[in-house]
Amino acid sequence: MTDTTKVAGPNRLRYRIIETDAGPLISESRVSVFDVMDAHDAGDSIYEIGLTFNLSPLQVETALDYISQHRTKLEPQLAEIKQQLAEREVYYRRQAAQIDQYIGTLPMTSQRAALHVLRERTENEYQADIAADRAERP
Repeated sequence: MTDTTKVAGPNRLRYRIIETDAGPLISESRVSVFDVMDAHDAGDSIYEIGLTFNLSPLQVETALDYISQHRTKLEPQLAEIKQQLAEREVYYRRQAAQIDQYIGTLPMTSQRAALHVLRERTENEYQADIAADRAERP
């Protein structure tokens, strides 16, 4: 069940990689080794990975040790996961476009008109906030 174990500090907490049907996971978290591998390959530091996935530095190091030992097995699996995510993204964007097209054919009711005005106002406020944030930056 365990491939890698690291011992930390005086309370001797143990972090390990747990092999599951969903792939290798970091113990005491719900984070996949593939998440850490993708972030690390993108150039994120141990600190940044820890912040992104709410992991301790020791958990990140445990995952990186596991990755270094099993990279040849993990790389094709990560490529397959990325391909599946891209296909899923295309599918859901297509679904959203079809729904938007269908909604556009429906008659305008007073509730839909009010919602449309609210969405437009919210979008305008959001864009104004973004512009203000950009103006404050040096």
